[in-house]
Parts: sequence; C-alpha cells; structure tokens
Amino acid sequence: MDSWREISTDRLRRHVIHSYRQGGGSRPDVLLIDIDGRKAVLKDHNACAHGFGKLLGPLLVSREAKALRRLDQIAGTPKLYATPDSRSLLMEHMPGKPLGQFGDNPAWEKFFIDFERLLREVHANGVAHCDLRSPNNALICESNQPAIVDFVSCVFRGWRWNIVSRWLFDQFSRADRSALIKLKKGVAPNLLTLEEERLLNERTMLERTARWLGAGFRNLSRWLLTKSAK
Repeated sequence: MDSWREISTDRLRRHVIHSYRQGGGSRPDVLLIDIDGRKAVLKDHNACAHGFGKLLGPLLVSREAKALRRLDQIAGTPKLYATPDSRSLLMEHMPGKPLGQFGDNPAWEKFFIDFERLLREVHANGVAHCDLRSPNNALICESNQPAIVDFVSCVFRGWRWNIVSRWLFDQFSRADRSALIKLKKGVAPNLLTLEEERLLNERTMLERTARWLGAGFRNLSRWLLTKSAK
C-alpha cells in the first residue's frame, strides 16, 4: 500500500493494538498496527539498546527489506509496505498462529505439502531463511495455509559466477529443509518418511559451524552493544 509510505514511525506507534514482542537489548519491538481497519506489523529496532539499534538496526532492516522485496510475489511471505526510518520496517500482517502453539490438526499432511512447496519458492527466489528451527517463524494461517515470517537472519544466493557463495546458499537451503522436517517431527511425527528421518539425523559440519558462529556473533554483539542498557 503506497499510503503506508507516508506514515512516520512515531505515528504508527500511536496505532498499536497488540505487541507480539517487546523490544530491549538486541530485540526489536514487533507490533500490530491498525489504522482505519488496515492492519500491518511494525518491526522497530529503535526499541533495542541504543548502541545495538544505532549500529546494527539499519543493517538488519536493510537485509530483511531486501528479502521481502525478492519474495514479494510469493503468497505465504509478508509483503513489505515501507521502511519508515532506517531502523524500522512495516510489513503485511499475516493472520495466523505460530506452529509451536498449534495443537492437533487433522490436515497436517496437506499443510506440510504446502509448506514444502512454499519453501521451494522462497529458495527459488534466492533467499534461505536460516531460522526455521524457531517454530514461531512458521505460521498456520486461514484455510490451513503455511506462512514464513522473520527473514532477518536470511542468506542470499550469490551471482552465477560466485561459486563459493552459491554453494553456501545451497547448504543453508538444505538446513532450511532440515528445519522443516524437524518442525514436522514436533507436531506430526507419524508423517515422517524414512528419508526424512535420515536427513533429520544428518547434520553437516557447515550447519554445525554456522549455528556456532551465529550464536557466537549474537552473544558478542549483545554484550558489546547492550552493556549501556544494563
């Protein structure tokens, strides 16, 4: 919606009707906005500790905005509406429930078929999510359709000539697929195939290293950039 682009972060915050996550430290505010019946989600890194928000907020916003632009035509990923300032972005509200909070579902089989199709589309558009192991990033929306949110940790496919970058992208895409299988095991283990069980038990050295480096970077950045908030 072009009209969203004209609204400042301060004005958006005056129309909050729900808080999905309260910011602080390295965490942004994630807020549901409603203006005249139009809903959107505001992710605001201005709510982080000052040092973290100032130095890393613009980078995180830029990366997630780039991912959402690449995925704009894919149903099941939020559309980017605006970046009200360098530390915040406004995106489509995906009405649904996190997979981790969902109980019994008689249509799990179709849901995961659709989820696998959605993930293939995301990868085909050059984006690997890299944080699907968090069940809060996978939603069950209306009509039992899957949605994927929170692309802040994503990795992009490199140019055709960049063999190393494209190989890394393939590995992170493989980690996404492994995470999807883990989600399936958590809610519908009876649907796992023998091949999926094998893949679930197979963790590559790259995946282990990436997870270790990612956790290390997050912990270091939180310690360095949020000390002033303590």
